[in-house]
Amino acid sequence: MAFSEIIKCIRKELGITQEELAHELNVSFSTINRWENGHRIPKKMAIVCLIDFCRKNKVNIDVIAELDKI
Repeated sequence: MAFSEIIKCIRKELGITQEELAHELNVSFSTINRWENGHRIPKKMAIVCLIDFCRKNKVNIDVIAELDKI
C-alpha cells in the first residue's frame, strides 16, 4: 500500500480532516496534502510520530503495520 493511501485510510478511520491531522502531528496542512497526493513522503521522524498517533487513537493494527514497512 502506498503511503498516500495509508494516510487517507488513517484519516477516514478516525473521521478527521487533513487540517486536524496536521495539527495532531504538528505539521502544516499543505504537508498532509502533499503526503496524501503522493507528492512527498515524510521523513522518518514524522512516520514515527504518525505511528505513535495511530497507536494512541487505536487505529487498525494492519494500517500501523503498513507504516512500519516504510
